[in-house]
Amino acid sequence: MTTELAAGFGDLTVLTTPEVEVFVLDLEAYEENPPYYVDIAGRRFAYSSITFPVKGHGSALPPFVREHEAEGRLVVLVERKSRYMAYVHDPSISYDDDDEGDEET
Repeated sequence: MTTELAAGFGDLTVLTTPEVEVFVLDLEAYEENPPYYVDIAGRRFAYSSITFPVKGHGSALPPFVREHEAEGRLVVLVERKSRYMAYVHDPSISYDDDDEGDEET
């Protein structure tokens, strides 16, 4: 099972609404289960467990994005099965993939 996927800015499009602009990664053709983390340009975005319909996302999506941006977090949407899955990057969280604390010195 894939828990992380790396992507670059060239893989993203921008969803523009009258209230917000947010990057979108299209994974409609992705055959595996969606990843828990998406790494974009060295920033790790974690799945927030929030989704929005692609058609009719209207009133719920902009407040979600604005709330996170106001707190200094970035939002990326992943399009999958006609839904936008919301992923959030929180710069105050440090992810330790190397498990350095488990090593003996």
